[in-house]
Amino acid sequence: MESKQSGNTMRTVSVISLGCPKNTVDSEKILGILGSRGYAISAIPEQSDFVIVNTCAFIKPAVKEAKQIISKLKKNKNKYGYKLIVTGCLPARDPWLIDIRDIDGITGPYNIDKLADILSGADEGKQLNANSYLKITNYCRIPRVISTFPHAYLKITEGCSNHCSYCTIPFIRGPLFSFPERDILKEAESLYDFGVKELIIVGHDITAYGQDRGKRNLCALLKKILKIGFRWVRLMYLHPAGITDELLELIEGNAQICKYLDIPLQHINPVILKKMNRPVFDYKKLIEDIRRAVPQIAIRTTFIVGFPGETDEIFEQLVDFVRIIKFDRIGAFIYYPEKDTRAFLFKNQVPFKIKKKRLFKLMNVQRMISKELAGSFVGKEIDVLVEKKKDDYLIGRTQMDAPDIDWTVRIYGKASIGDIVRVRITKSSPYCLTGSICMGN
Repeated sequence: MESKQSGNTMRTVSVISLGCPKNTVDSEKILGILGSRGYAISAIPEQSDFVIVNTCAFIKPAVKEAKQIISKLKKNKNKYGYKLIVTGCLPARDPWLIDIRDIDGITGPYNIDKLADILSGADEGKQLNANSYLKITNYCRIPRVISTFPHAYLKITEGCSNHCSYCTIPFIRGPLFSFPERDILKEAESLYDFGVKELIIVGHDITAYGQDRGKRNLCALLKKILKIGFRWVRLMYLHPAGITDELLELIEGNAQICKYLDIPLQHINPVILKKMNRPVFDYKKLIEDIRRAVPQIAIRTTFIVGFPGETDEIFEQLVDFVRIIKFDRIGAFIYYPEKDTRAFLFKNQVPFKIKKKRLFKLMNVQRMISKELAGSFVGKEIDVLVEKKKDDYLIGRTQMDAPDIDWTVRIYGKASIGDIVRVRITKSSPYCLTGSICMGN
């Protein structure tokens, strides 16, 4: 069978990546594996020989999205003639969640190295299913195709051992596994050589790095990464109990590390935190200590609303906390009872309509805070990483903003993708700044 795209015998593959940045890295590894096996990469599923859906299944909306996309691809199979492969968290969470009819191969996240065999089997009419829970120990050594330039994600851990009562990750991805330091550094060096300007360190909880090997040593790893020379290094997904004085000193003392921390707090009420199996301590003091140690820090957090037992009074405590603290960035989510988690069986479940109202109220409060914070930048000059070009302007991000989830900057002036330019801000809205490149850039 000839390739639809090139007219020769080279087969084409397209990957649809769902979910978080950690899944993005998996998708890039999939492309790297298949590219090294002679497959050509296509950005257009309809023109590909194989379409791979790398699924997310963390919460019900992610499962629903994955099923909808798979269903749509099934309907179009005969029309476009591609083979359909499903991989990622959905098969790992529960194989029964997938209707295997019209699917040509299935694999979990730890079997992506078997995808070339699965594609070959699909060509022969065999529906192969590879789904084990053994970690890929050489993960960092697997080749990858960078899809996010000028930034790139570097995954330093897999799985999680925190066992929050609402979370599906431990039984989807398994317990914490820290990748070998030498492999992480080698992958980081290859990303630097590729021209990546911003390296974003990710894992389900990066503060736990090394714990499964006897000692947490995130700071030691970061110090070695910094020597490679990246302009910006961003830290994401840090458990609040893992924020140490050593880490804050490292952030404050190194210009390369973005003055930004992503610390999911999930809630602030002691009763709810205990039920969540989250650390119970004074989060107000934690934020104050962080801001004292790193005065320029931008703090992003996430909260879950409508957790079992969250009364109106407890929710209002959360809202008041957000008003007082004035987080720089916030994400909030409705609690979904997830089967096989401990919280699934908790009493005093909150009705969905009430959860939706609470989410709307909390995010409306944050919108007002964001509007005020954004307005404070008008007239100031800030460094911006240029990421996209539009017809008559550029789009970029500051050190205070992670890709896809935080604010953007609309830039007027001339620059190339990957440049870090000085921009004078002239206008603001709650989630977007506008400005012009300063003379001399």
